[in-house]
Amino acid sequence: MMNFFAKMPDWLRNGLLVIGGGLIGWFGNQYMDARGAYKESLTANYDSFNQASSGLEDSLREFAAIAQGLKPKTPEATVQLQSHLLDVLRVAKDLNRRLGHNEPVMTEFESATVSLMRAADRVTGPLDGKQMVEAVENYLFAEMQLRDAVVNETNAIVGGWLL
Repeated sequence: MMNFFAKMPDWLRNGLLVIGGGLIGWFGNQYMDARGAYKESLTANYDSFNQASSGLEDSLREFAAIAQGLKPKTPEATVQLQSHLLDVLRVAKDLNRRLGHNEPVMTEFESATVSLMRAADRVTGPLDGKQMVEAVENYLFAEMQLRDAVVNETNAIVGGWLL
C-alpha cells in the first residue's frame, strides 16, 4: 500500500492528503460540537433539578418541625410537599434520560421519593416522626447519588472522549 502511495503523482498524493485532512477535521469538529451540545443540555437539566430541589427544602424544614412537634400538620403542607416531590421526580427522570438511563440510581431515587411521600402522609408529631426522619435521610442520600452521577458524567465529558 505504501509503495502504491509513493508511486502516485505528487499532485494526486497531495490532493488526497488535503481531502483526507479536511475530512478528519470536519469529523473532529462535528464530534466536538455534539459533545459541547450534550454538556450544555446536561447542565440545563441539572440546573432544573437544582431549582426543583431548592423548592423542596422549605417543605422539608416544615415537616422537620412537624416531626419534632413544634408545628401542627396541615393538609396544605402535605399537598405542597408532595407537589414539590413530584416536580423533583419529574425533573430527575429527565436528568436520568440525559445520563443514559442510570437505572440503579434512578430506582433508588424513585423509591426514596415515594417513601418520603408516604412518611409525610403518616407523620403527625414526635411519636411517629422517626419514619419521617428516616425517609428524609434516605431521600437525601438518593439525591446525593443522583448528583454524584451527574458530576461523574460531567467529568467524563470534560476529561474524556465520552459523547
